[in-house]
Amino acid sequence: MDASPEKTVPRKIHEVLRVLVHDLENYRIAVQDANKKGDRYLGEVFFITMEQESAEPAKNVVLKLAFYDASTRNARPIRATFLNEVYFYTKLWPKLVEFQQAIPPGIGFFHVAKCLETSVEAEAEWLVLENLKHEGFAMHDKKKPLSRNQLEMIFELYGRFHAISLAYKALKPREFQELTKEAKEHLKRYFEPMDFKKAISKWQKRCLRSLVPGVDDAVIEKYEGYVAKGMEVFSQSQVVGKYTAIIHGDCWSNNMMFKYDNSGNVLDVRFLDFQQSRLASPACDLSYCLYSGGTKADFDELTHLLQVYHDSLKRNLAAYGCDPVEVYPFQALEEDWARYCHFGVSMGLLLWRVKLAGADGSSVDEEEYRRRTRDIILHLYENNYM
Repeated sequence: MDASPEKTVPRKIHEVLRVLVHDLENYRIAVQDANKKGDRYLGEVFFITMEQESAEPAKNVVLKLAFYDASTRNARPIRATFLNEVYFYTKLWPKLVEFQQAIPPGIGFFHVAKCLETSVEAEAEWLVLENLKHEGFAMHDKKKPLSRNQLEMIFELYGRFHAISLAYKALKPREFQELTKEAKEHLKRYFEPMDFKKAISKWQKRCLRSLVPGVDDAVIEKYEGYVAKGMEVFSQSQVVGKYTAIIHGDCWSNNMMFKYDNSGNVLDVRFLDFQQSRLASPACDLSYCLYSGGTKADFDELTHLLQVYHDSLKRNLAAYGCDPVEVYPFQALEEDWARYCHFGVSMGLLLWRVKLAGADGSSVDEEEYRRRTRDIILHLYENNYM
């Protein structure tokens, strides 16, 4: 090759690539910075292509690299969160894949991007994943709500995913407890930083502006009381209850990729970013996805979407030899939604702000933001969730 990798690739990335391929000097390397202002809280993401002059196919990977400057790491739970995601990919996920050997592969859940390498070295945490763009998958436009077709497929797949750990816990309780113990320790600090809590509280309050005096007076009165106890409600939605599963955790549309047919119908989904994966109520995943990606028309079809999810869950639990009524009945799911949906509500109110921001991260479509957040608040009011 004409140029050494050290001269063309930032040193921190070069060190990672050395782990992937030992003869790095024989590769042409292209690095694309995938970071957009406002999108990244804990680290950077790079798309990397490595090509040899031989006829071998190019290697296309995604690198997730933790921020390493001290001030950022002191303010955010960067190390704990990267450790949590590495633990998911290297410990939890292989066990969940192995556990699925008990059921027909056609109904299993294998919709997770492949993780190729990881590092847990302090101040040098990273993960390398397959680049799904080269497998025909694409990101959804974050400014647009998810379609009903997308939501139904996501809820159906979450039913399969949650069924794995619910069945695992029911059939092998001691092994499951040991498996999830370390993950609990990693994520204790994720929701503790004050800047995160302040952001949640700030946007809960600001969303009062989305309500219309003279039209929404009863809603305003109810929502003011909700905001007054907003952080308490959010914290309570983190408490682990009776029906818990290993959840995805960070369920907005940027953490999913979709494959479509020529007519635009969704054929397949891959789930990304398991930094917040933890043992929690399945309603946390479902509500986060719905309120950060759905419309009022979708909220009004909540019972239908929960039934799509639960039908999938029941089918897979039965395939494992579990009684769905005992492991997670539909009534319990509805009760959990009433309690744990506030996690998804809080994330939705915050994330629509991020999703509707311009490329520079500053300008926001305020009218659309008010419409999106008003829809969420109206849904809470109409269903007595406040």
